[in-house]
Amino acid sequence: MNNLAFLFPGQGSQFVGMGKSFWNDFMLAKRLFEEASDAISMDVKKLCFDGDMTELTRTMNAQPVILTVSVIAYQVYMQEIGIKPHFLAGHSLGEYSALVCAGVLSFQDAVKLVRQRGVLMQNADPEQLGTMAAITQINIQPLQDLCTEISTEDFPVGVACMNSDQQHVISGHRQAVELVIKKAERMGANHTYLNVSAPFHSSMMRSASEQFQTALNQYSFQDAAWPIISNVTAVPYNNGHSVREHLQSHMTMPVRWVESMHYLLLHGVTEVIEMGPKNVLVGLLKKITKHIAAYPFGQTSDLHLLSDSAERNENIVNLRKEQLNKMMIQSIIARNYNKDAKTYSNLTTPLFPQIQLLKERVERKEVELSAEELEHSIHLCQLICEAKQLPTWEQLRILK
Repeated sequence: MNNLAFLFPGQGSQFVGMGKSFWNDFMLAKRLFEEASDAISMDVKKLCFDGDMTELTRTMNAQPVILTVSVIAYQVYMQEIGIKPHFLAGHSLGEYSALVCAGVLSFQDAVKLVRQRGVLMQNADPEQLGTMAAITQINIQPLQDLCTEISTEDFPVGVACMNSDQQHVISGHRQAVELVIKKAERMGANHTYLNVSAPFHSSMMRSASEQFQTALNQYSFQDAAWPIISNVTAVPYNNGHSVREHLQSHMTMPVRWVESMHYLLLHGVTEVIEMGPKNVLVGLLKKITKHIAAYPFGQTSDLHLLSDSAERNENIVNLRKEQLNKMMIQSIIARNYNKDAKTYSNLTTPLFPQIQLLKERVERKEVELSAEELEHSIHLCQLICEAKQLPTWEQLRILK
């Protein structure tokens, strides 16, 4: 069985017509649209199907409707296919969808909560002094250095999302954001302003974050059925008590998405399904690693591929074959940091012959490795990396 993770999109993935095919084809979708509408006293279905894009994009509207469509996608998937995930992760707002699907928060409570969250975030910048921009073709460290150099208490700017190695989002006061963009472009970067109504994940959301604490205290949180990767820490939540703390700081802290995907990679995830509108997270994952197969599930027609387990397994096998030979070579030649020679020898002596045999089979193109043999090969590489006590960044370089 392949290790599966579900991903849930955040704000910016909304579009007019989202969720309509689910509503047409599944009774549970009709029920959830009705529940969402009742929870916040507005016609969520009408906003999704017939609404104006400007109205749909308003933070207070976008957050509950994206959550609704994402939860519908998850429930349709579990009804029609039912393969359970090993991990869940949501990008910004998407973390609330993950919390619902893991049983931490009820659906109706989550719809109410993100509606409140959206109102607070939208009202945190009433004069619209802030903005957000995606910055590409620049590494994270020089971008963070630019933000540190330019940011002041009155004109703050910081990195709001680390989406991939070469794609990040900055957020803050418009003047400071513009200055960072100018300096970053001199370094070869490109930019695109985001169509959002406030500078999310920045210090300008501090007042909203403080007010949100009161809202969070009104809801109860249960233990998660599966581990949920927190945007704030890029590792799973510890327990129900940490959820409130994370969700409050979530409004001002950056989304550590690329680290979250690295966590999934290091913990054996081989495929992910993006539950919700559009396929933004599928595209991001392909920029982060080629070692995880990614599929969108935002409409009924996507069920065909997701139901075809043979085709999905073939995709995963092909992805692994592409990278496996390089991975095996790099794990063998990587520097050994383990100073205990005896322990290192005991750990690796049985591993090297196995990996060499598999490597020879991969290089003989007429020989096809089974999915189980590929899984075993990757596991051997991981064991060798651990035996050599390689630092995390080097393990990621090899496993990517």
